[in-house]
Amino acid sequence: MRTWDRHSRVLTAAVVAAAVVTAGASAAWSGGDASAAQPTAVGSLSPVSPVEQAPTLSLTATAQASAAAKAAIAAQQAAAQNAAAAKAAAETAAAKKAAAAKAAAAKKAAAKKAAAKKAAAKKAAAKKAAAKKAAAKKAAAKKAAAKKAAAKKAAAKKTVSKKAAAKKATTKKTTKKATAPAKVPAGGLVCKGSGGPGAAEQKVTSIGTAINAYRVSHGLKKLSISRSSTLVGHAKTMATTGGIWHSGHENIVACVSDDSPTTMVKAWANSAPHKAQMLRKDVTRMTVGGAVNDGWLFGAVLFS
Repeated sequence: MRTWDRHSRVLTAAVVAAAVVTAGASAAWSGGDASAAQPTAVGSLSPVSPVEQAPTLSLTATAQASAAAKAAIAAQQAAAQNAAAAKAAAETAAAKKAAAAKAAAAKKAAAKKAAAKKAAAKKAAAKKAAAKKAAAKKAAAKKAAAKKAAAKKAAAKKTVSKKAAAKKATTKKTTKKATAPAKVPAGGLVCKGSGGPGAAEQKVTSIGTAINAYRVSHGLKKLSISRSSTLVGHAKTMATTGGIWHSGHENIVACVSDDSPTTMVKAWANSAPHKAQMLRKDVTRMTVGGAVNDGWLFGAVLFS
């Protein structure tokens, strides 16, 4: 815009100068022609002096200069208007271009955001589906495990019932055939709920091992363990009779209902005389007899 103003000023100055020169030339030509047309000796006409023509020539030049100046101003204004219009058009075009670019960027950003949202939704749906599948699988496995456990429990219950029934039947059958247990000798102890046929040798070594464990817990050495057929026979007799007593070949005897040598040793430990026998320091070996009848354990031990 500044370049255009500078050009406009130069153009205006040139136009004004041209107008002034033209006006001067016209005035000089008009003055020469008038003096040439006049004769040198005419008595009836009075020549016009240059002083009288000057005002007319001066007014004509001024009018022309004024017109030229107006024309230059009009041209300058037109040029300014054209420049302003061009600038406004350029600004409008730039604004449209910027708006279009902004709209395109916004559209691209919206598309990108929509794509990201769609991808996130797809991922979330996949994750949800996977979790649902895993939960269903876990539930199915849990159900299958519960079913298997129930079946196992039912089978075990059935087996126990079957065993109990068989045992009951065997006991009933044996009871019918068995004779009444012999009476416990005087000085013996009755093991209530025990006795009857079916006594068998068992737990000989286990009884000796339990006694040695008790001795070690009291800081004593283990004793050697050996089976005694005499004591086994006595244990079987006691198991059949349903009581305990001394035959003269042993130091301690006992009966327990849970078929456990450890329980038998605990029972001996609760009796001072029996405890003293198990903790003797003057012995190196023990001979043992043991028998079981219908879940009861009978034992006889000799220390030497």
